Amino acid sequence: MTTMLDSLFKRIGYKPGQQVTFADLPEFLSLLALQFPFENGAVLRNERISMTKTELTEALLNNKRGGLCYDLNAFLYYVLTELGFSVHMVRGTVFNAKEQAWALTGTHVAVILREGDETYLLDTGFGINLPLAPVPFSGEPVPSKTGAYRIRETKTDKGDYLLEMDKGDGWQIGYAFSLTPIDEAVLTCVRDAIFDEKASPFNKNPLASKLIKDGKLILTKDHFTKQTGGGLTKEDVNAGDFQTIFVHSFFD
Repeated sequence: MTTMLDSLFKRIGYKPGQQVTFADLPEFLSLLALQFPFENGAVLRNERISMTKTELTEALLNNKRGGLCYDLNAFLYYVLTELGFSVHMVRGTVFNAKEQAWALTGTHVAVILREGDETYLLDTGFGINLPLAPVPFSGEPVPSKTGAYRIRETKTDKGDYLLEMDKGDGWQIGYAFSLTPIDEAVLTCVRDAIFDEKASPFNKNPLASKLIKDGKLILTKDHFTKQTGGGLTKEDVNAGDFQTIFVHSFFD
């Protein structure tokens, strides 16, 4: 067991020194989701860390921060590689259901895993829309506490496959992607597009979200929403309070 994995297992509360098997991945992905929020603080502060295993590990394990898809799923890729899984990263394009249009092309990152003769998609960086388990390319839906997810092979100008999700109102497109592997250089291009492009949804206002054991947290510049088994609360966020709420509420 490497130092990186030892530190991660301690952080997420996974069994020390125990190998993670394919059957363990739902539990492992759920523990990751409880620890690392989806958030854009680094973008707004213009903190561009290198997309290497060393720098992402330092940023996520040793600082109170999360990240966007290219941070969280690249970190997942490095972790799964350390654990001995056959994985590679891919890029995709998110579909904005509200606008009924594609978002900034090629700026979503996910992980592809091969297990035996099967191929799966893993994603810990799609906001709170997390399958929390490998999603098979067979098309079989995967249930999650955040909804249901499936892969559908459909050719679009954004990729050959769709991740679809059903949040209770029927199946809708999450994002399109292809299976072409990407490397750190492409990750850097994705990061820079999110930082710099006018069409980026993440370089204007602060945003953070995270799953918790019995619900979810969503923090914007205007509101802090907490949904649990006991109900939903929504509080106004005063100017200058975002970071304080983020640090105190999104980390143990």
